[in-house]
Amino acid sequence: MSALQLTTTTDRFLISMDRSVIKRETLLRLLELFRLEMLAEQVDFDASVEDLGEEIVAE
Repeated sequence: MSALQLTTTTDRFLISMDRSVIKRETLLRLLELFRLEMLAEQVDFDASVEDLGEEIVAE
């Protein structure tokens, strides 16, 4: 088995990692990033929000 393995089932992606490859704290930070990505995909912003973001970055 490799250090990282992805298994796909009907309704899930299962990720398996060798514990010697990644620290627990690093994995928890990665899972938090996944959670934020999932939340961001659920939000339905219109184009004005993106325009506002670009304006903020420009300033």
